[in-house]
Amino acid sequence: MPLTWRTGRLYTVTGTAPGAGNEISVTVPAGVLWELVAVRVDLAQGATQTPQPLLQIDDGATVICESLGSSAAQAASTTCRYTWAPNLALTGQVGSGTSVRSTGALPPGLVLSAGAHIKTLTLGIGANTTYSAPVLFVREYTS
Repeated sequence: MPLTWRTGRLYTVTGTAPGAGNEISVTVPAGVLWELVAVRVDLAQGATQTPQPLLQIDDGATVICESLGSSAAQAASTTCRYTWAPNLALTGQVGSGTSVRSTGALPPGLVLSAGAHIKTLTLGIGANTTYSAPVLFVREYTS
């Protein structure tokens, strides 16, 4: 059955901030497919841990993609904006103060079925590790 691009535009999907010490997770809703165009999230780190986010995508059961958000762990007492998108190079922490950024790659044309999860798996996560609400940029399709 052919896919139909629902509206001809990109959707911005905002997830829920998970609270300190927890990972982000967004599930593709029933009745649609999402082409994942980009994922963006801020991570505030307190004084003790040095986390390193990994974006993990599964089809509801099996991991189909994992991508580091940075080539290095985030320093304690910093906030970094992580962005994953097709054709982005993996970088370390670039910038300082409130303008620290890092990028990672996504496979181009990644279409996810209902029930798939877009989530983080963070090396070195701790009680002082706090994610913002994730923002996903998707093309939504119906079948």
